[in-house]
Parts: sequence; structure tokens; C-alpha cells
Amino acid sequence: IHPGSTTLRLGRATDTLPAGVPHVIARRHRQPGQAPFRDSWLLRDGLNKPESTEQRQNGLKMVDQAIWSKKMSNGARRIPVSPDQARSYNRQMRPAILDHSSGAKWTNTSNHPEFLVGEEALYVNPLDPYNIHWPIRRGQLNLHTGPGGSLTAVLADLEVIWSHAIQKYLEIPLKDLKYYRCILLIPDIYNKQHVKELVNMILMKMGFSGIIVHQESVCATFGSGLSSACIVDVGDQKTSVCCVEDGVSHRNTRLCLAYVGSDVSRCFYWLMQRAGFPYRDCQLTNKLDCLLLQHLKETFCHLDQDISGLQDHEFQIRHPDSPALLYQFRLGDEKLQAPMALFYPATFGIVGQKMTTLQHRSQGDPEDPHDEHYLLATQSKQEQ
Repeated sequence: IHPGSTTLRLGRATDTLPAGVPHVIARRHRQPGQAPFRDSWLLRDGLNKPESTEQRQNGLKMVDQAIWSKKMSNGARRIPVSPDQARSYNRQMRPAILDHSSGAKWTNTSNHPEFLVGEEALYVNPLDPYNIHWPIRRGQLNLHTGPGGSLTAVLADLEVIWSHAIQKYLEIPLKDLKYYRCILLIPDIYNKQHVKELVNMILMKMGFSGIIVHQESVCATFGSGLSSACIVDVGDQKTSVCCVEDGVSHRNTRLCLAYVGSDVSRCFYWLMQRAGFPYRDCQLTNKLDCLLLQHLKETFCHLDQDISGLQDHEFQIRHPDSPALLYQFRLGDEKLQAPMALFYPATFGIVGQKMTTLQHRSQGDPEDPHDEHYLLATQSKQEQ
């Protein structure tokens, strides 16, 4: 079981590839008229500060300078493409109607289910009385002061999502989990208390017969057939860097960065807006539009210096209760600038947020007989 911030991956040891499930749950309101709560996806704190625009522009200048300074494989320098060149074309474009019915449908909630998981949760109609929760954010449990933000609530969400995924994608009845053992992947920089709670949930509530907990970086090296490596994991909600030597993750090399794949998606949207993005109703608060932006990033963005100049592209929008639309538009360097922002994070325009995290010393656990604080306090002077 590999619980990511956006995707849950799980599978049997004999499976060639794991199953991927959106790591999200929709829970029905307990009382009528309750205010809806939805965890944000692409939006984050620190974006709307007075300094954000200036910082974003300065970061983009550094990105452009870096792109221009590196020659193409034929020895020639890239010809910069101004967003004005694409804007005049894109602003004239209007969508073509492919079909009067998009074929996409909202999740059926007529039976008033208590919860919906994965894709079904993403396609819950915003007018339906459901809260949307992502139980893991930035690689850690998503604890906050809003509805569903307590440790107990987050663990309950994880138990429901994982149990549902095991039954649906692995076709293992929950009553048979007592015959299975579990390998749980945790971040390189982890909260020991949270790991303890997850282990308790897997063994005591879900009913697995045993568990192994290991760090993502070490599992990545073993999965690649290596014993030592420098692991850089750029996820949707966190970027982690760690050095692994002989199967050991060195504590002093663990680093977690808070500029990530979702920031690249949001930056790509900003760059496309500068170039006259023809889909003008796109909203970062709409989860279906967030899915679209993720798809556009994965389809068009690259780090290939040899691709230059303006290119024509197209994409489709298929939202429930709407016609299927085809948009055509032109892009230049925006496809390279967005991923390059990972190397120049000022381009994301995030102000006043802590962007790096190191491994901190454990706070101690009185129930742990191997707790380092307990061992240090009880060992003799000779042992010290």
C-alpha cells in the first residue's frame, strides 16, 4: 500500500503494476443545510500576497534566461517566443461542438450513500450535500481545524478508502485480510506518531495479520535493483530528496520541498492565460477543471530544448450536463517554462510559506519500549 497525496497505489506482490485510485473521499452531510467543505487541490496558501505577482514575474525572467542560455542539439540558440504571438490567435478561437452530450455523468447519489471513494468522489455534483476530503496533503495526514480534519476523522477516511480499494481493485474480501500481510510505504520524512496510528489501523481495524513499514526512497532503490542511489521524487503535493546507501536512508540527507507537480499545473495555467487560453471559464476551484489542467500539463509540458517555436494543439472538454467541446490553440515556450519553474520556484509566486522541511527528532512515545528518549534516560553512565 503506497498512500500518496493524490493517488493511492496498491497491489499484490505478484501484480506487474499496482492499481491507482484517486485518494479522495466524499462524505454525506449529517444535517440538511450544512455548509459544504471541500479540500483545495491546486490552490494553496501564499498565492494572493501583494508580492506574489512581482515574484512570479522575476522568476519567469530567470526561467527565460536559463532556457535561452542553453543551446539546442544542433548548436543553435532557441528563438524566444513572446506570448503576444500566440495571444492574438488564441483570442479568436471559439470551441467546436463535437456532440450535444459529453457522455460524462455526475455520480448517482439518489440512494444517499454515506460516502463515495475515488473517481466517484471526484464526479459528485457540487450541488449534492457532500464534503470532499483528501486525507493526505504534502505527504502527511491532512489535519486541520475544519470538518473532517481531526486525526480520528482522517484515519476513518483512510480506512474507508483503502478497504474499498482492496475489495474493488484487488478483489479481496475484507474477511480474508487475516490471511494477508501488508507492506506500507511511508514518506522519507515521517511523523512517528502518525505511523503508529496507521499501523494500529491496519492491524486492529482492517485485520491484516502482519505489517512491514518502509520508506519510499528505500523501496524505490530496491525496486530498481539498486542498493545505493540519490532519490528525487516529484509528486503532486511534495518533492522529496534522499540519499540511500546499502538500503539505508541517511537521515541527514532527507529533504522535503513544498513546490510540486500541482504548482507546475497552476503555473502552466497562468502561462496559458498570458497566451490567451481559449477556455475562459476554467476555474481553479472546480475539481473537473483541475483534472483538465493536470491532463494538459501531462500531455504538453516537456523539458526538450529542441522543441521551439509556436505549435498548434487541441483538447476536449467533457463535463456532465454540457456538450462535448473541442478547443484549438497555440503555445510556444509555455510548455517548457512551466516545468522549468521547479528549478526556479519563485515563478510559482508563493510568498510567506515554509518551502523546505528536514527530519526532526521524534517527540517521544511513552508506549514505545525502544523510544530513544526512554533509552537515553534509563541507560547507565557506562553505556552513555
